[in-house]
Amino acid sequence: MRAPVPLVAMTVLAAMTRGQDPGARHPAFPAGVELVTVDVVVVDREGTPVTGLREEDFTLEEDGRPMAIAAFEAVDRPPAAAAPASGQPSPPPRVSTNRGASARTSRAFVIVFDDLHLDVAEAQRARDAVAGFLEGAFAGGDRVTLVTTSGDAWWHARMPEGGDALRSVLPRLRGRARVADSIKEGMTDYEALRIDRDHDPLVTGYVMRRWKAAATDVLSSREGNTVGERVIATAARIGLEVERRNQETLDVLARAFASLGAVRGRKSVLLVSGGLVLDTRLADSRRALAESRSANAALYFVDARGLAALGPAFTAEAAAPTDLQDASLALGALRVAAEGSESLAAETGGFSIRNRNDLAAGARTILRESSSYYLLGYAPPERRRNGHFRRIDVGVAREGVRVRARRGYYPAGAGRAPREGRDEALQRALDSPFDLDAIPLRAAALVFGEKAPGEVQVLITADVDIRALAFREAGGVFEGSLEYRLVVADRETGTLHRRDEQIALKLPPARRERYSRSGFPVTREVALAPGRYQARVVARDATSGRVGSLSHDFEVPRAEGLRLSTPVLSDRLREPPGVGPELIARRNFAPSGDLHCRFEVYGAARDATTGHPAVRAGFAVQFADGRLLAASRATPMTPGPDGTLGRTLGFPLGKAPPGRYELVLVVEDEVSGGRVEAREAFTVGGPDGFEGE
Repeated sequence: MRAPVPLVAMTVLAAMTRGQDPGARHPAFPAGVELVTVDVVVVDREGTPVTGLREEDFTLEEDGRPMAIAAFEAVDRPPAAAAPASGQPSPPPRVSTNRGASARTSRAFVIVFDDLHLDVAEAQRARDAVAGFLEGAFAGGDRVTLVTTSGDAWWHARMPEGGDALRSVLPRLRGRARVADSIKEGMTDYEALRIDRDHDPLVTGYVMRRWKAAATDVLSSREGNTVGERVIATAARIGLEVERRNQETLDVLARAFASLGAVRGRKSVLLVSGGLVLDTRLADSRRALAESRSANAALYFVDARGLAALGPAFTAEAAAPTDLQDASLALGALRVAAEGSESLAAETGGFSIRNRNDLAAGARTILRESSSYYLLGYAPPERRRNGHFRRIDVGVAREGVRVRARRGYYPAGAGRAPREGRDEALQRALDSPFDLDAIPLRAAALVFGEKAPGEVQVLITADVDIRALAFREAGGVFEGSLEYRLVVADRETGTLHRRDEQIALKLPPARRERYSRSGFPVTREVALAPGRYQARVVARDATSGRVGSLSHDFEVPRAEGLRLSTPVLSDRLREPPGVGPELIARRNFAPSGDLHCRFEVYGAARDATTGHPAVRAGFAVQFADGRLLAASRATPMTPGPDGTLGRTLGFPLGKAPPGRYELVLVVEDEVSGGRVEAREAFTVGGPDGFEGE
């Protein structure tokens, strides 16, 4: 039996041919033909994904008209093998790159921790639910973003290796919801909106009768204010606060959906919340729904209120209402308090996990059912571009199955409300759990000495592939413009450091040729306290609109004891000459010229007689298997004019056979007897550009 189930599609302009299974068809469409893609999740009665379905098992309809399936792909992503426990988390890679990001077909999950709608007890259940979800079976390369509606956290991770970083964020997440007033003389969010916005006589009468029954000497002695007047005034006050919190939550949801729009594959947003009251008049609600349809992503609502059989009016604090009408309203209080979130989940093709205490197990069902799904593509019928919503129905020729799906889609560009004062393309790139590679990038973090008490100087350097930029030649110089965004997030506190700027490029032919081979470096300084951080880099060509983005995790160690800066490796010297090697992220060098290294030493003890440090430093270059290529014995280091204890060294790359190497720096403090070592890996023999990544 074929049971039609509503579904949504995302409009794209290219056929689904990349990354398909060997057995999938690869149709070719004429240029300019619009292809609508539909992702379909099919589960049995136990919620287990149904695999092995074929193209002929599906039917598609748009607005009731049968559509021919033009492209089909069955996606099955088994979980990655668990890495053996080492006792210590693996250090983040020195260099991150977005090279090849568009070829990935990983799943994406955005966990929206709605702390604005969570009280203290609910926040604990919400943290447990998220922790349980993160313990689920992820496939290699899955992406997870954890964000709070208050703005305290926005962290990206590649799974399964990024699970520890996400779990470390959870303990500092707290509930920020309004502390509920006494049920006798107080008012719920739902009641406030129904009274203040809808002027609902049933809810108004119910609250008035409850307040009158609980009247105290203080309440009844307020001159000039009847109970009805006080109810209306309280509803107006609470209603404004409820609307503000709903708008902020819906704005984050809209951003979460928008951040998923550029990626093909199964995309899910988990709203872990105490629930939103339904308010269909909010433009933010319509915008969140429009963004979900545009991104072809589903919302799942995890109700952190847990198991509760009766509403607050039936607690020991309040006497049960005797009026049958009031009893009906009280019994429905739990359901209507989260009606807005449940409605969003249903509209987008997700579902709600509610009225249960084991929220972690429920959250894992979301992960399980998204492990296997189907991508269907069809050419929509030609019609006037009126921007109207188009309904899609899918049928599956299989008994006893259910289809998870959204209810339709808007044509490209329709249904999305403009957002004032925000560059949406750049914001989506910043928010997205995926890297974008229309502009290839590399990034590294270089840690130096103390900038101020409790803060360390950190240089975030990114190599930009300028071959992706649109230059124009003027007077023998190539001119272009790069929009650059850098956001550095503190994993422990959620503090953000942001740099937004426009970089004007004016490159003579020789310099443009050099940067075309190896990347144009952009370096920005931030002062950071010791801890773990994530840098999000976004670069956009102002002319063509191409965007590149990536995330880079790094650690800032404590500024104590004998220590070294991050070694700077480069095959180029900075201009003007004499100021050391150029700061680059690249660690892949051609077998010609020289490799330069600059490092600094901090925390050395001072000789009691001379008042100066006595430090010796040496280095070795060795093959990946430990064989020695070159070495220099330890020699005394002399402080510079500004007191900096640093050294620049180098050796010819032409003497290094192609392969992987490690530079080993050894520093000895002759005063304290301390010794410290730093190791930096690099490669010789590959191309010096982005092709070598």
